[in-house]
Amino acid sequence: MITYSYPFNNHTEYQDFWNCFDNVKETQVMDIQSHAMVSGKFCKASLYYIEGTFARKWRNIEPDGKIYTFQIGEQENVHGNFINCDLTDMLGRLGHCPLQFNVPKQIHMPSYPHTKEDSWPILWGMILGLRSFDKKNLESMGMANWWDSEEMNWVGPHTIGHCKTLKGFEDYHQRPFLKFVPDRTIDGSKNKVIFSDGSYAALMGHPSLIATHKGEYFGFEPEGGTPRMFVMDFYTSNNGKLVDNWIQIDMIDLFRSINLDYERKIDETLCYTR
Repeated sequence: MITYSYPFNNHTEYQDFWNCFDNVKETQVMDIQSHAMVSGKFCKASLYYIEGTFARKWRNIEPDGKIYTFQIGEQENVHGNFINCDLTDMLGRLGHCPLQFNVPKQIHMPSYPHTKEDSWPILWGMILGLRSFDKKNLESMGMANWWDSEEMNWVGPHTIGHCKTLKGFEDYHQRPFLKFVPDRTIDGSKNKVIFSDGSYAALMGHPSLIATHKGEYFGFEPEGGTPRMFVMDFYTSNNGKLVDNWIQIDMIDLFRSINLDYERKIDETLCYTR
């Protein structure tokens, strides 16, 4: 069985979505696997884009004949099979979710080719840095020790956007995110897997973090809820530093989990039922 991001409950619903598009083109970014078993199973991860022309009605959304780009992550591990498809280029530009930058999504390919360089100690050092935040200064996490500060590409769900350089990442994602969920923790997270394949790596959590909505986020004021975060990350490294990070966050479901009015409206628009 495959677990899908919102609003897909099964393969049939997922395939029905793609049947609404013409001129479909897939661009593979990375396809990696672990070289050791993680909890008794070898892990696989794939990252790719699909572009297509929205030609036929999907649920309650009428086609507009425009080209949309979808960033998609797949992972297979001891917890099962997972597909996380970012819909926010289409839904954002059609007015169904907020966008930080109202521009079409662009495909980003790895800055450096896949090599035998071991990205694991770099990735793990960065993760430990994220966990050491003193809740005051971003510098307390020491991200500059692990990222190429000038070449960094943080390629997020389109509602957040593509943040370039460490400063761009801090300004346009990290700082607003930490105000949104300052008490974030991995305690209680589930389906966590992290692995490397030479200079490329991947991780997943479903949910990835446990937190309380305490600060305004994309116009949504705190209602005291617990944001749902279905997350996948894909990384590249070069010369001892992380360079690229494509991150899949199921943003539509995250927004649903923090705002009851948005949940009602988007579920109605997408004819969603569990």
